[in-house]
Amino acid sequence: MISDEIERLIQLRNSGALSEEEFQQAKSQVLGGQPQPVFSQPVGDAAAPSGLICGLDPKLWCTLMHASQLLTWTGVGVVAPLIMWIIGKDESKEANRHGLVILNWMLSSLVYVVVSFVLSFLGIGILMFIVLGALHVIFPIIGTLQASSGKLWRYPLSINFFDPDSTV
Repeated sequence: MISDEIERLIQLRNSGALSEEEFQQAKSQVLGGQPQPVFSQPVGDAAAPSGLICGLDPKLWCTLMHASQLLTWTGVGVVAPLIMWIIGKDESKEANRHGLVILNWMLSSLVYVVVSFVLSFLGIGILMFIVLGALHVIFPIIGTLQASSGKLWRYPLSINFFDPDSTV
């Protein structure tokens, strides 16, 4: 029944599973008698369109995953992208690829911090710490901008511990 379908779409919009634009498109389809997209994942009492990660478009999820690294100075920036990758890696190949790129950068950074610490006794490491601090801001910003455009950006200076292309 049309009224039941409209009610279901309203619930999806209210739960955040559908944007206002998606809601209007789906409502027009229902009123026009066109077939509806398949809904498979439950969100509260309603269902979310398949292909979403926690109700978010995979491109937005990847963008937020890169941006979450900017929280490094709070301590959350190490954990947040890892948790997001773990949640999203099975839901989207792109989320897995972006997560592996981020993981490569995080592990590479750890190696560089250890080397910088050792070299700090010679005075060289202090400069390396400053450069690393700047890169921890610059690289996630570039990664965020590229992900928002739907592109995978590999962080320069990253050691390839995991190959993001092997998941394609």
